[in-house]
Amino acid sequence: MIPGADRLRPEWASLPPVIRSEIVEAIGGRFVSDSPAHGGFSASYAGVVMTTVGRAFVKACGADWHTDSLHFLREEIRTVSMLPPHLGPSVHATIETDAGAALVLEAIDGRHPGTPWTRGDLDAIAASMARLSGTPAPEQMERAEDRMIPGFTRWAQIAEDPLLRAGLPTPLRAHVPVLVEVEKGFGDALHGDVVVHDDLRADNILISDGEARLLDWPHARRGAEWVDLPCFLPSVEASGGPRCEDAWRIFEAHGAPNQHTLLPVISGFASFLWFNQAQPEIPQLPGLRAFQRQQAVPALRWLTRLLTSATVDGIPLV
Repeated sequence: MIPGADRLRPEWASLPPVIRSEIVEAIGGRFVSDSPAHGGFSASYAGVVMTTVGRAFVKACGADWHTDSLHFLREEIRTVSMLPPHLGPSVHATIETDAGAALVLEAIDGRHPGTPWTRGDLDAIAASMARLSGTPAPEQMERAEDRMIPGFTRWAQIAEDPLLRAGLPTPLRAHVPVLVEVEKGFGDALHGDVVVHDDLRADNILISDGEARLLDWPHARRGAEWVDLPCFLPSVEASGGPRCEDAWRIFEAHGAPNQHTLLPVISGFASFLWFNQAQPEIPQLPGLRAFQRQQAVPALRWLTRLLTSATVDGIPLV
């Protein structure tokens, strides 16, 4: 699975000069070099910038670049100012000008998990997610249910679309009416008061000294404990890791609830992936739909298994 768009990000030299100047000033010294980071689904610049004094990880976007990328960069700038310091990289500076915006962060030495997936990496991620699920969200942080609906409640639309419904795994088609009912409880399943990352996948995680550091926070919300887990595991399975239901047991050892407890979220994320993978490509983000399609396959398989086992075991679904 390709963990990012099929294109290179903008180069350091393409940033407006005033943005580059303010970034270097925030780090200190004179510019020496940059090491760009590619992949991800943003048309912003990203990379480690080195000066004669130090280095930092930088995200930056020009005002006339991709509108959504600039929006999400500004959302991350707003979010990181609210986060407790132990959750993400430390913030060196935030920059907002008429020419664009930039976020200057601690440069973390580490590696992304998943090449291959190991039990040790999954345990480290589970420990970080447990810490996340125990962190009260700031009052001013938006609620997850206010931002994830209707994006994660697509079963009613899938039910009415002959092509989307026909493309579902055969055993799942018969459950679509049940899924339409299950998604009515999606908002209640999200409701809570802890920090939710809402975009966890391998390229948003660095393993550093055995600890999983969580990166990229533009979508962070206030919500229920462990909401990130159902949205993370399909990316693990899609990239060669254990099946979602098998990986879940690792996270249960760190405090995650039973899978059926978060069935509305599992179902909601599957509907998000299946609905969006069929939408037109976004020119600035080539590869996004294929990335969503790759995750939709394990997500739908997992959902089918959960519904089947619930029916056999008499577990109420709604």
